[in-house]
Amino acid sequence: MHLKFYLIALLLIGGTAQAQNYKFGKVSKEEVQETAHPTNKDADAAILYKKQYTFYEYNSNTGFALITKYHYRIKLYNEDGFDWATVNLNSYINGSDDEKIYGIKGYTYNLEGDQLVEEKLRKDEIFDEEVSKYRKAFKFTMPSLKPGSVIEYEYEKSSPFLTSLDDTELQTTIPIKKIEVKVEIPEFFGFVSHYNQLASLFVPVTQTSEPFNMHAQSTDYLQKVYTIAKEDIPALKEEVYVDYLDNYAARIKWELQYTKFPNQPMEYFSHTWDDVSKSIYDEGGYATELRKSNFFKDDIDGVLAEAANPEEKLILIYNFVKSKIAWNDYIGYTAENGIRKAYKEGTGNTGDINLLLTAMLRYAGLQAYPVLLSTKSNGVPVFPTRSGFNYVIVGVQLGEQIILLDATDKNAAPGELPDRARNWQGRIIQDDGKSDWVYLLPNYKSSKWDYLNFQITEDLKIKGKCTGVYNRLAAKNHRDKYRGINQDNYIEMLQEGKGDILISALTKENEHQIGSDIKEIYQFEIHNGVEAIGDKLYINPLLFLAEDENPFKAEERTYPIYLNYPMKYGSTVNIMVPKGYKVESLPESAMVKMNEDGANFKYIISQSANFLRIETSIDLNKSIYASSDYEYLKNFFDEIVSKHSEAIVLSKIEDRNESTELTEGR
Repeated sequence: MHLKFYLIALLLIGGTAQAQNYKFGKVSKEEVQETAHPTNKDADAAILYKKQYTFYEYNSNTGFALITKYHYRIKLYNEDGFDWATVNLNSYINGSDDEKIYGIKGYTYNLEGDQLVEEKLRKDEIFDEEVSKYRKAFKFTMPSLKPGSVIEYEYEKSSPFLTSLDDTELQTTIPIKKIEVKVEIPEFFGFVSHYNQLASLFVPVTQTSEPFNMHAQSTDYLQKVYTIAKEDIPALKEEVYVDYLDNYAARIKWELQYTKFPNQPMEYFSHTWDDVSKSIYDEGGYATELRKSNFFKDDIDGVLAEAANPEEKLILIYNFVKSKIAWNDYIGYTAENGIRKAYKEGTGNTGDINLLLTAMLRYAGLQAYPVLLSTKSNGVPVFPTRSGFNYVIVGVQLGEQIILLDATDKNAAPGELPDRARNWQGRIIQDDGKSDWVYLLPNYKSSKWDYLNFQITEDLKIKGKCTGVYNRLAAKNHRDKYRGINQDNYIEMLQEGKGDILISALTKENEHQIGSDIKEIYQFEIHNGVEAIGDKLYINPLLFLAEDENPFKAEERTYPIYLNYPMKYGSTVNIMVPKGYKVESLPESAMVKMNEDGANFKYIISQSANFLRIETSIDLNKSIYASSDYEYLKNFFDEIVSKHSEAIVLSKIEDRNESTELTEGR
């Protein structure tokens, strides 16, 4: 019997010895030796351990402080994972109050032969910089990185902003082996927790109650304690056409509902969206800023001298602001410098520029209002909180229509927003404090249409002309993507992926006329566009315009499919049958619908004498498709790729006296 108990004890001791030690500095040789993640072989890195401990600390002299301690241990499987060894820690500043980050220490662990060696992060490798008047950053890169390294670092953050708890991040783009979270909130702060409703992963939280020690205070108080212990959290799944992947991560947001300090009345912070909007309007200085006009009125009077109606006033003022004030790349919903200073200095943040635009439009007699929104990287606001918004644009009521404006984007026409701001819904605020939701995604369709005319030469080359027309947001995206690129480089980019092609005689129209369609014309010659087998020629009539690959390859879909805006892609192709050949076979015309009006595909081919004409179009009628639509969308594009891959077959005949002159199309 004694021997049995002795063996059990040895087994327990052995098991404990083999258990992973997550204490800082206790990295094991086995962790460094690991060459791939056990369940995600494609992972470039993995978080072996993450710990977050948040609590309130009370000092009888200085009062409360909000403290959070962080500990990370990360495995770098290859050089692509080295990005995780560069750390950027942000702290918030508001006037004389600021968050402090301290106690940063870190080590990199490698194997040299059979020995585990560590390299310490030195203090002179930690840099701090002021990002803006509201943010300070601490940055460092861990030393001695090699494929297989394990890095470990920890730090603390002390915040005077007691009512603002950072999100508890539970998932990221690499797998997490183990995470431990503990959040302690004294009874004076009435927080509720919200799971990210867009996340597909649920992580349970345990809630208990414990005494809260205020040291000098003899009264007993309580605190709520939230704990999380979770292993093997999968990485966020990379998928095409996602608005912002981090928006779908498992996380907890903390909403303050009330405060109740000893001997003080309870103060409520749980708001409706109207409350939040009015609070930002009042405390963000909107009422004051939007009444200012003396410093710009003479200039605006001159700008509007020729304006005949409200639409012209809107366009003239909007273009004036875009030309007068440059965006300094800082976002915010308040005028950081004030609209007068921004106007004088010619630069400002999003709040400076768009509140100035609002004030000018109001001076001109238009119904212009601030519109609060959250950028894609800030997430989707799901409950009423000021932190849900971080950006402001302008909404102008013209008849029954609200025109959205963002003067920080030089390439945006009225009604067009930059990609960062097209994030579901915004909150338009009127002067009486009332507010309402306004949809930020475009309800109009943009388009890209190509016209091809080509012929086949005697030596089986294809020579022709392409005219492309970009409309609305397709034109804006073209301007964004190719701004500042010279013509030679642009032609090289245009030739990429089009086979053995030579493009020449390129001209563009309206490239710099914001809001106008861009028209692009060029000549092309393709050396490998015709396949000759015996006395037959095989040609894909769409050439480089064909959809040759389905962008949706995965078997399943987790997130919504975010296509940015409704879009129509179309092509009209005119081909002259070469002398000495006749049409042996043509692809069949086809019409395909996806889920009623979700998307439409058309492919029409016709022949008249020795000319062939192909008209094809893809109508994507939504900005966003639900993940439940994925199978339909995938099959829809399978049909397109299949049809676009079909060839025209020409067969040789006896010479006939046929015209070989290429026309512009009919």
